[in-house]
Amino acid sequence: MNRRLALVVVFLLSTQCTMGAAAGDLSLLTDGGQTDSLDRPLVLWTTLNDGSVLTVDNEGNVSVNSFTNGVLSTQWTVFLDVSANKARVDPAQELVSVAHDSGAYVVQMSTQSIYWNISSPDRVDDAVLDQEGDLWLAFFAGKRRADQYDTTGFTGVSSSTISSGISSFEILHDGRLAMASYNKKIYIHASDGSLTNTLEEPNGIVSTLKEIDNTTLLAGTTGGTVYHYATDTWASTSVGLGHTKQTTYLGQSGSMYIVGAKQGKVSFLDKTNFTVIETFTASGDVIGVLPEFTGQFFAICALPSQTNVRYFDLDSDLDGVNDLNDPFPMDATQSADSDDDGYGDNPNGNQPDAFPNEPTQWADTDGDGYGDNVAGENPDLFPNNPDQHSDADGDGYGDNSNGQFGDVFPEESTQWSDTDRDGYGDNPDGFKPDSCPTVNAFSSIDRYGCPDSDLDGRSNPDENWTITDGADALPNNPSQWLDGDGDGYGDASDGQSPDACPWEFGTSTKAVQADLNSTNGYISVPSFGCLDEDGDGWVDRTESPLMDIDPNEHFDGDGDGVGSNSDYDDTKGFIQTEQDHCLNDKNDTSEACMGWNNPAYQAYVNTVEEGNLVLGYNAWSTSENEDKSGSSDAMVDEDTLNQVIIVGLVAFAGLTALILGVAFIVNRRKTAATTKEYGGVRPGASTNASLEALEGRGGLSADGGIISDASWDDDVDQLNFEQEEADGFDDMAIKSDDSTKEADSMTYEEESIEAIAGVGAEPAATPASEATPAESAEMPNEAPPLPEGGLPDGWTLDQWRWYGHEWLAKYGKN
Repeated sequence: MNRRLALVVVFLLSTQCTMGAAAGDLSLLTDGGQTDSLDRPLVLWTTLNDGSVLTVDNEGNVSVNSFTNGVLSTQWTVFLDVSANKARVDPAQELVSVAHDSGAYVVQMSTQSIYWNISSPDRVDDAVLDQEGDLWLAFFAGKRRADQYDTTGFTGVSSSTISSGISSFEILHDGRLAMASYNKKIYIHASDGSLTNTLEEPNGIVSTLKEIDNTTLLAGTTGGTVYHYATDTWASTSVGLGHTKQTTYLGQSGSMYIVGAKQGKVSFLDKTNFTVIETFTASGDVIGVLPEFTGQFFAICALPSQTNVRYFDLDSDLDGVNDLNDPFPMDATQSADSDDDGYGDNPNGNQPDAFPNEPTQWADTDGDGYGDNVAGENPDLFPNNPDQHSDADGDGYGDNSNGQFGDVFPEESTQWSDTDRDGYGDNPDGFKPDSCPTVNAFSSIDRYGCPDSDLDGRSNPDENWTITDGADALPNNPSQWLDGDGDGYGDASDGQSPDACPWEFGTSTKAVQADLNSTNGYISVPSFGCLDEDGDGWVDRTESPLMDIDPNEHFDGDGDGVGSNSDYDDTKGFIQTEQDHCLNDKNDTSEACMGWNNPAYQAYVNTVEEGNLVLGYNAWSTSENEDKSGSSDAMVDEDTLNQVIIVGLVAFAGLTALILGVAFIVNRRKTAATTKEYGGVRPGASTNASLEALEGRGGLSADGGIISDASWDDDVDQLNFEQEEADGFDDMAIKSDDSTKEADSMTYEEESIEAIAGVGAEPAATPASEATPAESAEMPNEAPPLPEGGLPDGWTLDQWRWYGHEWLAKYGKN
């Protein structure tokens, strides 16, 4: 009873699917792409009556899954852990048979448990439950037959043996067996296993057999041909699928047969005329096709290591994108909606999305890149103003200060404009309002945005804002701003030029502070803004008595009533002037004191009329002495004379050293020359040289002489002073023409005969006490007569006047 009720439900659902499928137009279907992928190959995929999907994988694991939007989700699984070859579900969708290499399992879905287990030494290629509940095991190789089992074991009923082997197996609704062979024939057996018919129409090996209904058996070959058999007469028709791929799946949907093949081929055939309507291509071996009511379908394809689910969908608007992937299936201008906000990604299509990746925004009226939806992400609060989109402080002015209606203070709601661009807002009622809105200035304490010359934060005073209002009393002093007494010195003690007397108006800049270590007896310390009636810059209360009324004085160290600036000696009360000093210090010989102590000079000073030049004491004394003695010695004072003497001595010593050094060098050079020319006789070495010359013994007083002619290097003949006695004038022949040649052969360079004779130079001055009689005698009035040859060589008239008579007496005649 339960089995019959289940069959009725299956028939009704099949009728509903037929109606839906017929409504679709296969020409509008396109490949919608892969919707799911399993990490294992399946041997069975079938849709159950409740809409769930039954799957069996290659390890025999039986699972029931939900299937939503092309995605499979497992609900429960019975793990068999076998190498499954084929799996089927009975018409009542209660029992699942799994054929594997070592037998067969039957799993009961209601209890999610193994219902039946049959072991076999031979590989079982297929296991099918018949209408009676018996299980037929098909052995495609080995036994090459089908055996019947009940819950107690093998019943002893078997089909005939197919010597060519079995390529496919199916049990018809009435219990007959259909067995396709590799010999391209189909063998029909009765329920008791006896052979009743052999179908020889197939021109290829039948790889799949499927009873579609009680009157139809479909057979698909390995070469892309499908045969239609009427099971009551075995009349047949065939159709080529347009490809040569092996058939792997056979099913139906409404008025169409569905044929799946290797390499993802899915063909739809018209039941009426058995022709191909449309063929689609997926990938892998098609093991199942799941049609939808609206005409679309899923193709389930097994690969060696996985199973893929692919969707073929309608393209209602013919935009090239199937309806499953087209969020706008009825709008050919839009086919994508990346952010799923209902607005298409095509900017030129209907209802374009200005923000295709932002689901909360789609429109941008002003085109500034910010969406008009105020509730969306990054909304444009100024949808008609392309310069603005945000308003952080909510004052109605955009945060872009350079744009239209821009907010110069985007984070301050009480300010938005700043005419002078000084950082202070124009709104007088807002935060830090600009008191000088048209002047770019930066005061920040007493008022904002007004001129502040010294940059201390306090504004300069003006006609509308005075010092009384809080303006800077000292606008050019950055360290001062308050001046309570108005004297120009600030009240801040740590500022520049602080007011030492902030309670009174004053003009002082310094104060006297006693200091015994100072040479003046005091030091000056800064002190601004105190009383200074005499205007000398010194604080009156720190000045010495009576000095506070004298602008030229401020300190009186000796208390004599005369300030240190005027007092000649401020350490002694009885000395106030230079005169006091000079009259009290007779040891001071300075010019000034000499003048004060000289009554004559004082008398002179008193006689000089006003406006005329008054000579200093030294100048006056000099002029007086010149008038009396004509000498200028008195003009030189003692200090000047001492300085001149010292300088003269130093100069004399230096010059003497220089002369001695030069004389030494010259003397050395002359000595060498004399040695060569005169045999070592030094001219002037003896004061008796002239007498020796007159007496015929010249050179005897010299330090040395020529020893041999070799000393002259053959330049001249050896000197011979032994003269033959004649007339006494023979030696004077050197003046004659005959002796010219002999005289020319002598070279004297710079030395003269007078030098050699020692009579050429002026006699050195000698003290009167040491003068010789000749020197002290008076020069003769007349000179002796000259020789015929004239004055002897090397003689002067003065020498001749003194000694000529001696020469004449020795060598010549009158």
